[in-house]
Amino acid sequence: MKFSQMGRFTLASLSSLAVCLGLIACTRDYTVAYVYATSTKSNPGLVNVYHVDFQSGSLMQLSDSPVSSGGKNPVGLVVTNSQKSLFVINRDDSNIVWYQIGTDGKIYAQKTYSTAGSFPVALAISSDDKFLYVVCTYQGTSSTGPGIINVFQTADDATNNDYSLTPLTALNTNVGVTPIGVVASTNATTTATATAPATTVSFLYVIEQDTTTTSNLLGFSRNTTTGALTALAGTTVTATAATGYSSGVLPSSIVEDPKARYLYVTDRSANQVIGYTFSSGGVPTPMNNGPFATGSLPVAATIDPRGKFLYVANYNANTVTPFAIDISTGSLSASSGSTGTATGTGPTCVTIESALGIYLFTSNQLDNSVTGLQLNPSTGALKNIQNTPFPASGLPSCAAAVANGDHATQIVQ
Repeated sequence: MKFSQMGRFTLASLSSLAVCLGLIACTRDYTVAYVYATSTKSNPGLVNVYHVDFQSGSLMQLSDSPVSSGGKNPVGLVVTNSQKSLFVINRDDSNIVWYQIGTDGKIYAQKTYSTAGSFPVALAISSDDKFLYVVCTYQGTSSTGPGIINVFQTADDATNNDYSLTPLTALNTNVGVTPIGVVASTNATTTATATAPATTVSFLYVIEQDTTTTSNLLGFSRNTTTGALTALAGTTVTATAATGYSSGVLPSSIVEDPKARYLYVTDRSANQVIGYTFSSGGVPTPMNNGPFATGSLPVAATIDPRGKFLYVANYNANTVTPFAIDISTGSLSASSGSTGTATGTGPTCVTIESALGIYLFTSNQLDNSVTGLQLNPSTGALKNIQNTPFPASGLPSCAAAVANGDHATQIVQ
């Protein structure tokens, strides 16, 4: 059977249309992840919602983006490990807003919770999604005194995407002056005796910025059943102050590697990152060959999902510094492009999507943008994503990412 030139053109067009329709039907497969970036300029604040293109890593805001943060000055956010819910803290209103994440990446505000302390600055969720820990600048409503860790229990119903919070006020725990960051370790140990049932504990680490001490890293054991916190050996907490482990001059961010082998703290005053191993009972011990130099004013850090590279956002340098992690020791070495890869102006937060584990994003406070960079999974080197930077609402403060659908298990295990 033969076709005229016009017939062949028409057939090709119809075939192309069929392919396009097929691609449209599978659009979710071409959105590899979603990125959420808080912005603080508006009242209330905003959450910008982007989809991440599978092939290029480029960002495009969803149709209903940005979304209200539910309060003034949103400064932090965390995604549940199920990747079905998002929590945002609004510093000036001292509240937490819980959002459900739709299959299309859109977020839907569910409930708002008040914190027992005032001015929340950081939050972390346990690896089983059962407990949320929120660090507040002050213990009460007054703007004086040391900080506090608020403990919340979630409904933990992943089937119905129900992560509503119950405040466990009796478990709230004092910390020191000007707390700034928190990480919930994925490391857990189980102990049992002949006369007592088995107890599983994990760990929680907090950094503060008490200028009267350089021991601003605090450690707590965490009961995985009740959520209760107990200070580790070497951490001392009183009603008015707290001291812990050597942390540099002015800690600014804290991150743990995905396999809970190492802990890293950035020091914004000395332009360095300090690495820790864990000794008995979860006590952090500084690495012998650290600290490691960063760019000017490091304020945020993240580790790729494979646990191979550490990336530090440098606020004054407008760069991200990449480090290779020695898997056996945790020591950091200069990765490709170690002098720093340019971002927008004033990067405040850095995140990597967990689907492919190759697209990195920074929220840039001073030019109202999100920078996209692609990392080489073999060398850690960074390069610009097509069309970066991407516009955001005024004064972006932080960012987080979730995988889209089955992409969460395709490459990163």
